Amino acid sequence: MLIDSRTLPEATRLEADIAIVGGGAAGIAIAREFIGSGLQVALLESGGLDYDNDTQDLYAGEVTGNPSIALDASRLRYLGGTSNHWAGYCRPLDEVDFAPRPWVPHSGWPITRASLEPYYRRAHSVLQLVSDDYLPASWTEHMPPVFASPLMQGRLRSVIFQQSPPTRLGSAYRAELEQAPELAVYLWANLVEIVTDTTTAVVEHLAMACLDGRRFTVRARHVVLATGGVENARLLLCANRQAPAGLGNGHDLVGRYFMDHPASEAATVLLNEPSAIARAPAGQVVDVLCGIAPEVEEKEGLLRFVTSIQPLPPPDGEEAGYVALRDLTRNLRRGIWPDDLMSRLGTVLADLDGTTSGVYQRFFARPELLRLRVHVEVAPNPESRVTLIDERDALGLNRVRLHWQLGELDRLSLRRSLEVVAEAFGASNLGRLRLADWLTEEDFAIPGNGSYHHVGTTRMSDDPRTGVVDRSCRVHGMHNLFIAGSSVFPTEGLANPTLTIVALGLRLADHLKSLHV
Repeated sequence: MLIDSRTLPEATRLEADIAIVGGGAAGIAIAREFIGSGLQVALLESGGLDYDNDTQDLYAGEVTGNPSIALDASRLRYLGGTSNHWAGYCRPLDEVDFAPRPWVPHSGWPITRASLEPYYRRAHSVLQLVSDDYLPASWTEHMPPVFASPLMQGRLRSVIFQQSPPTRLGSAYRAELEQAPELAVYLWANLVEIVTDTTTAVVEHLAMACLDGRRFTVRARHVVLATGGVENARLLLCANRQAPAGLGNGHDLVGRYFMDHPASEAATVLLNEPSAIARAPAGQVVDVLCGIAPEVEEKEGLLRFVTSIQPLPPPDGEEAGYVALRDLTRNLRRGIWPDDLMSRLGTVLADLDGTTSGVYQRFFARPELLRLRVHVEVAPNPESRVTLIDERDALGLNRVRLHWQLGELDRLSLRRSLEVVAEAFGASNLGRLRLADWLTEEDFAIPGNGSYHHVGTTRMSDDPRTGVVDRSCRVHGMHNLFIAGSSVFPTEGLANPTLTIVALGLRLADHLKSLHV
């Protein structure tokens, strides 16, 4: 059932078996796993069912270092969380992403890709994906010709991304959340303090507040923080009444190792002659990018890398009408009826000129120039971090500063990966690659705002000296506090994190069930 927390009597004391803080992709995925379990679950969501300015402002903070979008713009704070503006790109992490890589400091997960495989399969269903097959050979008819050409049979590789509708988990599963007798979803419920016993090893209760001033508490046998890569760290750091450095922070790791995927147009390819080699087939239902062969990454000590290879759009860019038509037809072709069907049709009709121009470029143009938009992994860096600042939000919690800095390995990997792409184009006699001007600067920043992927601030490790949570996502030194989401990733790999967030959430749900047997 859905409950407006603002209607609870002041100082209400709620009881549950499991309390989940955060109603985004991780929180909802975990909560759904307890339907029919007999366990009582309280899902605590800061916002309501729609966007609210005052609630969204709770995310505001400072950003320094490499360009990154403002904290109150990169996340959404209402039921469904950031899935409400998620683009839907899905791909599991690869086996190499879980392994220690000697050339990548602080790399290696305490779990294997194989151990996560059953949860990846289940996560595909949660995100309404039509296949869990990422083998390029299975999608040849959906590839632009360049990805099925000899160009991708040497040091380059075709990399497949699936597309969720995208699933807005708050609306897609709202009926389930409302009807399940085990689930109580408290809207407008903000966590303001994690209250522990005197040993700081057990969460005794959660102190909750509404923006209208109403206060209540939640007591649960097990607590899960699922509030995102910045907020998970913030809530632990703010829990500093009995643990001065914050909960789980005995080794000064909470908030450190922040990562995102820098994404930017980085190069163009001048073809030797106009060509349709990068034109996507009309029936394309996956996205295909160009990556570097794993053996090349290992030999040259490179981080993970992918880039799009697309015809350069007209000077005015990709028109809104065409983008809406493209996304709509892609979903309908896969048998998915988008929730915002009428809105997309309206965009198409309102921009007929842009739609026509886009269709011409898509199906008939033979460009001389291709654009490469990169999406790259960065190395875990303890100096990229979330810290508290003196300014406080409307609930009295410290706001945060996010500092994200690139290192030499990040820059070297991006430059060298583009060189590998350039060498492959040249050897194939297809054309020549020209780097963007910013890449020629010695200590370049990567333009843009990142990919909104907040990763790594409560990283997973079996050793409390190198991680905040263990392999079960339990906070080191605590008995009943767990963390869900991409903040537990030790490395980010090249894939967008949402599919792995959901898979790890399902895995955590199974673990919590085992504790209640």
